[in-house]
Amino acid sequence: MKIYSVSEFVQTIRDYLSETIGPVVIQGEVTNFRQPKGNLVYFELKDKESRILCFMLFWELKVPMEDGAEIRVLGTPSLFKGSGGFHIRVQEIELVGEGALRRALEALRTKMEQEGLFAPERKRTLPPFPSRIGLVTSPDAAAYTDVLRILKNRWSGLIIKFFPVAVQGIGSIAQIVKALEYLNREQDSEIIILTRGGGSLEDLQSFNSEEVVRAIFASRIPVVCGVGHERDITLADLAADQRASTPSNAAEIAVPDKREIINTIDWETGKIESNFSSLLEKTGEAITEKVFLLEKGIQDQRDRFVYLYEKLGQNWRSFVQNFLWQQERLQSHLGRISGKFSSVLETIKERLAVQERLIATLSPQATLERGYSLTYLKDKQKIIKDSQEVRSGDSITTRLAKGNINSKVNPVT
Repeated sequence: MKIYSVSEFVQTIRDYLSETIGPVVIQGEVTNFRQPKGNLVYFELKDKESRILCFMLFWELKVPMEDGAEIRVLGTPSLFKGSGGFHIRVQEIELVGEGALRRALEALRTKMEQEGLFAPERKRTLPPFPSRIGLVTSPDAAAYTDVLRILKNRWSGLIIKFFPVAVQGIGSIAQIVKALEYLNREQDSEIIILTRGGGSLEDLQSFNSEEVVRAIFASRIPVVCGVGHERDITLADLAADQRASTPSNAAEIAVPDKREIINTIDWETGKIESNFSSLLEKTGEAITEKVFLLEKGIQDQRDRFVYLYEKLGQNWRSFVQNFLWQQERLQSHLGRISGKFSSVLETIKERLAVQERLIATLSPQATLERGYSLTYLKDKQKIIKDSQEVRSGDSITTRLAKGNINSKVNPVT
């Protein structure tokens, strides 16, 4: 028989518990709950006959804990290396009992409302005609077959990426979160449907968990959540972009009904045809009226043109006759004016000749030619009329008919 050292034996049992028994789910009452300084939380699970020591990391504790609470834990049995003490390393906790679940639910709901995880303004509009849908649910649930059937009946050509998960019980939360993260990472879905059938508050714990709500909130792809029946409202419903009353309703929300679309297209087509026919009829009537008015306008203009043409013909003849008469009158007047002008011109010429002869007779030159002369002071060019106007020695000029005589005045006698 092999002889073990204490540490070898403890390690052998640790390996056996981890590899052979593996993760287990244990239900019991919490006692001796404590959180010493550090990152670990300790408590014991007990029933009427036994108790087991449990511990987990502080940030893994997602539900309120207190002594006396009934819970289920998912964990791995093991031994402490130092003391060899038996314990359960806890990974996940579920509350048991309506009262505890409801208190935890209300506290978590208040917290998340304050953080804005349920705010309507952050919810996105679903694409109207999706072609790729991610489906997260249990393959064993009636919701799975209902959703697939309705999706295929309502819309054609869908690509459905199914991610199977447990929808209740220990481990379901991690699976749902993993599914949402995977679909977002792949980014080949336009809508994610997260769904399951109805159940008790205990059955719906996964959809009221903080991890699932935060995974929905973080999703870049719009999420439609349909859980249970109309009366079942989970925190996952509140965080989703669209809440459905049932799994079937989730499928109805995600895709349009092709029959309704066809009926809508037919109705719109009929309305367009009716409107087009009505428009054609009204346009035809309007064109007919416009053509009639145009023809009437053309006829009126033609009649007016004929009338004006005839009037013009009549007036033209009168105009030509009047023009010829006026031309004759003008020629007659011009003749009379020309004759009178000639007569007046001859009279004027005769008068000018008389005046010219008279001027010539009365001009100083003519007087000089008759033997007269003009004498004037040379400097002042003043005609001398009196001998008293000159003094002895003045230079004077005498103008004759032909030429001038310059002389000086002798002493006056």
